[in-house]
Amino acid sequence: MASGCCVSASGQAFSYSYTERADSAERYIKAERWEDAERNLKGALRLEPGNPGNALLLSNLGYVQTQLDRLDDAIESYTVSLAIAPRSAVVLSNRAMAYAAANRPAEALADLDAALSIDSTRTMPLKMRGLLRLDRGDCAGARHDFNLLVKFAPSEAAAYEGIARCDIAEDNTDSAISMIRKAIELEAVPERYFLLASLQLDSERLSDAADTLREGIKAFPRTGDLYLLRARLHKLNYRPEDAEIDKKTAIKNGADPQLVQLIFPGK
Repeated sequence: MASGCCVSASGQAFSYSYTERADSAERYIKAERWEDAERNLKGALRLEPGNPGNALLLSNLGYVQTQLDRLDDAIESYTVSLAIAPRSAVVLSNRAMAYAAANRPAEALADLDAALSIDSTRTMPLKMRGLLRLDRGDCAGARHDFNLLVKFAPSEAAAYEGIARCDIAEDNTDSAISMIRKAIELEAVPERYFLLASLQLDSERLSDAADTLREGIKAFPRTGDLYLLRARLHKLNYRPEDAEIDKKTAIKNGADPQLVQLIFPGK
């Protein structure tokens, strides 16, 4: 097995084998030490360029380069990996993520289609394709993917949120509220409370919105946008003093300035 030679601080020569470099890279990836991981992966690849295990190392290298925001390098690494293992659904899915991050959605979708043609039950590419389709206005395609995601991964909160966003695009408020509630039950995050409360306010379900915001603010007391929605609720209930208090609290906690201007125009 080939090895690379290094010199210790004492001047004594020692070498790292292909396997040792690969193992070191794995440890560095777990520790999120991306530059060190990249150095060891590249070192292993140089030592044994013909090793069939390089498909995995190149995939890992693509992941590391994605974390370093070097997307062109990541895409190249994944492409070389696929030249070795062209039917790897994992590598296709990972390259799709890099394409999406590089704002190349058509290429991302092509890779996701290929990955799902190999294994139609994989949840990550289903979720990602659903989101990309939704961004492109393809509600029917997105709904298809999110419904499959519910089937294969019923505890995946993003599936229900995805269906909710399809419902919103199609003006089906009741279903959207039901779906986003399910998503919150599975995984409560501030953005889902914000979406649910916004739907309730827009459909004049003020009491429900009050309950949602109370629960959301209790769980995430430093989320400014939730206070801003509660300020909007106070305005709708003709309570300007309470609205002003929540507006100030929202700004203090980093509320979106555009949303502040939308709810409190000219102030």
